[in-house]
Amino acid sequence: MSASDRRHNRRTVAAYEGYARGYAAAVPSTPSEPAAADLRRFAAALAPRAQVLEIGSGPGWDADFLETLGVQVRRTDVTAAFLRLQIERGKAAYPLDLLTDAIDTVYDGIVMLYVVQHFEREQLDGVLAKLARALAANGAMLLSHMLGDGEEWEGDAGDYRVVRWTAAAFDERLARAGFAVEWESFIDSERRPWRSVFARRVGALGFAAAAPRD
Repeated sequence: MSASDRRHNRRTVAAYEGYARGYAAAVPSTPSEPAAADLRRFAAALAPRAQVLEIGSGPGWDADFLETLGVQVRRTDVTAAFLRLQIERGKAAYPLDLLTDAIDTVYDGIVMLYVVQHFEREQLDGVLAKLARALAANGAMLLSHMLGDGEEWEGDAGDYRVVRWTAAAFDERLARAGFAVEWESFIDSERRPWRSVFARRVGALGFAAAAPRD
């Protein structure tokens, strides 16, 4: 992928680098009840001590909650400032750029909340295919996307890329990547209607699992 293909994503990541601590202070450290209900349903669908990859962990609040439910979470983010914040809190957190980095372990589950909107429309198929390869057969995935059509820039400086998806268009891309949607939920906020989707990986594994996990 060329640098020009990633320029919007790089601009968004740079904005988060400058705002990570402000974001962590602004976002409650415990999920809202609707969000907590989604995370509980996700955790309940996993086997005990399941290994879950979280992409776009941010300050790590969702990972904290999942760990109270007995889920083992590998926290990752492309934003170095978020990783530093979590490490300062005593958490293990790792860099992962989903657009360019390989995922070399197979997981029981994947969580990617409030991240999809930062990928360009033509990048989504590649992202979902990479996630499918990182999941065990019948593995579970919980992810969210902003509902609607079109693309825009948000934030005071217009540095946060937002790509909206209709439910039908998004589910078509999921099916193309080998996922079957089992349930959905909705959270409405000002100018931002969100849809969360629980899906399972169907079909053969993309590659063999690697045993070691940090």
